[in-house]
Amino acid sequence: MMGYIVDLTVVLYGLSLSGHDVSADKVHEAMDYFKSRLRGQIHQDIRNFVTEESLFTYRGRDLVIEKVIDLIRQYCVPQTKP
Repeated sequence: MMGYIVDLTVVLYGLSLSGHDVSADKVHEAMDYFKSRLRGQIHQDIRNFVTEESLFTYRGRDLVIEKVIDLIRQYCVPQTKP
């Protein structure tokens, strides 16, 4: 579930960078960029988080939601183009 939420948010963020042009081509560009550059790292970050022993230790807050927010912040930052 974490992966779906972060994936969708990151793809929508990438699509929003194209401004008001939400054409099929822009959607494909956003998806291709996500698949080629971000998806693997995002899912590796999630796997690492889930396998940590500390995940299942109650700390008085929702660690999963905090991690989802952290990943969205990490991957939804303006990218500078060379």
